[in-house]
Amino acid sequence: MTRFSLRYSPLNLTLRHTFTISRWSRDIAPNVLVELEADGIVGLGEASPNARYNESQESCMAWLAKFDTSAIKNPFDVEALLATMETYGPGNYSAKVPLEMALYDWIGKKLGVPLYDLWNAPSNIGPQTCFTVGIDETEKLPGRVKEADPYPVLKIKLGTDRDKEIIRTIRTVTDKPIWIDANEGWKDLETAKDHIRFLADQNVQMIEQPMPAAMKSELAELKKFSPIITMADESFTGRESVEELAQCFHGINLKLMKTGSLRRAMQLIHKGRKAGLQIMIGCMIESSLANTAAALISLWCDYADLDGHLLIKDDPYKGLAFNDDNNVYLPELPGMGVIPRV
Repeated sequence: MTRFSLRYSPLNLTLRHTFTISRWSRDIAPNVLVELEADGIVGLGEASPNARYNESQESCMAWLAKFDTSAIKNPFDVEALLATMETYGPGNYSAKVPLEMALYDWIGKKLGVPLYDLWNAPSNIGPQTCFTVGIDETEKLPGRVKEADPYPVLKIKLGTDRDKEIIRTIRTVTDKPIWIDANEGWKDLETAKDHIRFLADQNVQMIEQPMPAAMKSELAELKKFSPIITMADESFTGRESVEELAQCFHGINLKLMKTGSLRRAMQLIHKGRKAGLQIMIGCMIESSLANTAAALISLWCDYADLDGHLLIKDDPYKGLAFNDDNNVYLPELPGMGVIPRV
């Protein structure tokens, strides 16, 4: 019987710039590296916990310390691994997904097959990705936009008392399409409507999480009002009713660290499409390791926000890349296709 050893360690990623959203600022992303080894093959995974969901680097490693790898009886039965992880209780989703990620990576390497082939993906090429510009001082924004020159779509973080000033400043240096992420920053319906009226003439293609997740009736009213696509982010962890979300948003933003599973993410894509929702794959601040796992899911999505590894210094891994049209593509390597950067 194949016996696995599990290793995990802090993976502290330093950002290129202080990254600010409506709730916090950070200079380091405290992630976790997971390694699952058997038969001389190492499968890799990465956790990127988020305090918004009551998770941290410490809570991830504490959960992983409890996991007994002897429960992996058949390494090719990923469903059994997911069932076993659930016996440890709900929550800790950002700790669970890198374990599944590492097992999938191990399976692909063991078979000598890229995961996108193993999953019978339509292609190894996904949607275009955006490039995120965090909240910053007004005078610094033109330089931040300049850094994003190679990317045809900008994602702009809002949720401040100077949101219109931010957009006006950006529009002095570029006319690129923009995606907005308010991160629950607009606290009432009239504020959200006022911002959308302004943004409707600014070549804005979508708005993520305009208001707090708890404001379901207001979000439903805003969906009816908005000429711009609205996407659920904080409102969607993967355990809500997609039918109810379809009353409040035009689409959902999947993040592996919230769903807790690649396999579960695929199921949610199918449920979301059945409910008439558009599908976006997003990320936390992650290295190319976790972002490549998300890139696999992107092959079935409408939109991709997979720039987490572009926001950090000294990415320790190589994996997903972008073609001349800025579409995500996966390398033709066994497993996830991620290798250490030398």
